[in-house]
Amino acid sequence: MGRGRSDSRWTLDEKNWSRPWWTPLTALVLAAVTWGLLGLVEGGCRTGPRGGCVAAEGYRLNGWVLFLAAMPAYLVVATGLVADRWPPALGLTLGGTGCAAYVLTQGRTPAHLGIAGVLLVLAALAPALTWWRKRQAASLTP
Repeated sequence: MGRGRSDSRWTLDEKNWSRPWWTPLTALVLAAVTWGLLGLVEGGCRTGPRGGCVAAEGYRLNGWVLFLAAMPAYLVVATGLVADRWPPALGLTLGGTGCAAYVLTQGRTPAHLGIAGVLLVLAALAPALTWWRKRQAASLTP
């Protein structure tokens, strides 16, 4: 603790959920995961040396991006759905809508439609849950 800095600077508490940087961060992470998933959908996977699914030739970068962005995506999606602050929810809404539109421009296979559907559900669910939580909190305060 030095020079008046808060210990909660890097924690995920209510104050930090209100930060405006959540909006572009969430949209960027969703874009990375979507791009990685599209590489798997378009390129398919082949059997790797140990028998698992490996990205096809020409789509290895997509596979690495998907691998590296999976945990951050889980974090920002969970934050956008459970926080009662607007920046994470708006990031999920903007990122989900934009990525769904991008997915639909790339193809109309069942896999493309499934990915776009999940993204649109997340995009609609995040602000609805945030609004509901804010309304519940307002009704509980005297």
